[in-house]
Amino acid sequence: MPSFRPSLIASILAFLSCLLLMAWLLFSLFAFRSAANDLYAQKGDHARMLLATFISQLPDAIPSYPDGIIQSNSPAGIFAQKLAEDASFIRLTLLDSNGKVIYTAGRDNVDVYSPFSGFAEVTTGNFVLPNGSGFVCISPVIRNGVVVAKAGLELSLVPEKSRLQRSRQLFMAYFAIDFILLLSVGAFILSRIVVKPVNRLLAATEKITGGQYGQHVGVTGSSELARLAMSFNQMSETLLNKDKEVGAHVAALEKANSELRKAREEALRSEKMASIGLLAAGMAHEIGTPLASIMGYAELLAGEQADQAAIQDYTRRISMDCSRIDRIVRGLLDYSRPRAQISECVDIPQLVGESVELLSQQGVFKSIKVSTWYAESLPLILADQHQLQQVLINLLLNSRDALLPEGGKIAVRGIVDADGTHLHGGVRLEVLDNGCGIPEENLKSIFEPFFTTKEPGKGTGLGLAIAARIIEGFGGRITVKSKPGSGSCFTLWLPVAAEGTSK
Repeated sequence: MPSFRPSLIASILAFLSCLLLMAWLLFSLFAFRSAANDLYAQKGDHARMLLATFISQLPDAIPSYPDGIIQSNSPAGIFAQKLAEDASFIRLTLLDSNGKVIYTAGRDNVDVYSPFSGFAEVTTGNFVLPNGSGFVCISPVIRNGVVVAKAGLELSLVPEKSRLQRSRQLFMAYFAIDFILLLSVGAFILSRIVVKPVNRLLAATEKITGGQYGQHVGVTGSSELARLAMSFNQMSETLLNKDKEVGAHVAALEKANSELRKAREEALRSEKMASIGLLAAGMAHEIGTPLASIMGYAELLAGEQADQAAIQDYTRRISMDCSRIDRIVRGLLDYSRPRAQISECVDIPQLVGESVELLSQQGVFKSIKVSTWYAESLPLILADQHQLQQVLINLLLNSRDALLPEGGKIAVRGIVDADGTHLHGGVRLEVLDNGCGIPEENLKSIFEPFFTTKEPGKGTGLGLAIAARIIEGFGGRITVKSKPGSGSCFTLWLPVAAEGTSK
């Protein structure tokens, strides 16, 4: 009696099933391990980037415990507080050269030395905690080639483990679906010639491997092969779209890097302004006393030698130059020690009207038309009225100096900043003129102290720098747009007073 033998299709399908199961087991082991390594690598890169950003925000002089600590309102402290809002954030700790904590932020139930637990002797590196629950990044803080501190960041791996678990479940579901589909169509594929369609697919695959995405293959024959070709074409199209997305992400990263560079330049500018302020205060104090003596002696000399024309001319020149030095010194004082600001509700139309009326008494403004326009229901702003008027008068005087001899016009406009480009619900106060304009290469330096395009003796280069500092003190911002020969537009972005606040 012949023994029972399964049919050829059943044998082939059973063999294919075993191969598929073995392949799936090996592939799943490799894929899951690779996915875990990739996620941990991404986590490490993310942790290094965050820690490097925190270190870059630290001051040049790192304090030592107990003489000093990093304050929570410092740039590094503010960054750490924002970082603490991330759900995966556990603890960020900064140790001084003696291993003492000078700054820490994180969850309340986590030890401040948690990022260094088990890694006390480690200077730098990325590590997965032994229990696999978290990821630790340790980096030294180096100043002048010497390690002065050590920072440690601990992030939770719970989100990554959840992603891996979901990937495993999804992968198993996909495998079950693919396994059933392959077994159901395998009997039909075996009865047909598949070499030619497979070769076409192979050739197209090699092109895709070479980077030629968007390949399309037309296969004749059974519906299964046609479906396979269609799936291949969809995959090819998807790869092409993904390649475009990668390009878009790279462009976005480059833009982000550019914005980071701009932020760094802004931070350097702020440090520069602070240094100039300290220098200005010292110079104003040291120069003021001898300058007063020089002016006094010049006046005495002019009075004693009233009949000497040459001496009178010399004393006049001395007095003029001393007055110019005095104006520079006063500008330095205004820049280095701005007056305390008084926050009050300011009516823009009224303030502009008073400023224009004040300037209209000057002879040069009698021949200049200053037009005004305001949006309906322009809200009150929150600022120091006197300092804001100082800024507005300074801008109007600069516009006057930039006007051509004939046909000069100045306009002031008050606009509600509905889109909140710079300030949510703010007001834009614009000062426009049709003067000579500002060259593009000077726009980036226009608000820096001592930068001026006026002739020597006619400007100190402190007016716009002081104006920018005053507006930033209100929580606002000043910008400029200009084109040589077409005029300039200075824009003050000002915060709105709270609703229900009366003037």
